[in-house]
Amino acid sequence: MFSIDDPHQFFEEYDDDDVLICRWTMDKIKRKDGEVWVMNHFFINPSYEKKQQEVLAHRMETALLIAKESKIKIWPLDPMIIAYFSKHPKFDKYWYHKPY
Repeated sequence: MFSIDDPHQFFEEYDDDDVLICRWTMDKIKRKDGEVWVMNHFFINPSYEKKQQEVLAHRMETALLIAKESKIKIWPLDPMIIAYFSKHPKFDKYWYHKPY
């Protein structure tokens, strides 16, 4: 779980055999135009590559929930996450520095 008040969000998930599935972080930073969540590198274990979209879909719902509850936009830096945001319009409202 997470706490909106924590400026460093850290997520790690393991399967039943204690093998890492994915790991990602979000850090709240202050910019001239306000606060923003910086979504850093999103790691998915290569053995889960075939299930990548399934793994992302579940974790991006957590990211969206954090943005909605904190009322702070997300600045994705990982190309995989940028591509995910691009394909899912529900992130448009919460995407900081969205390319046009």
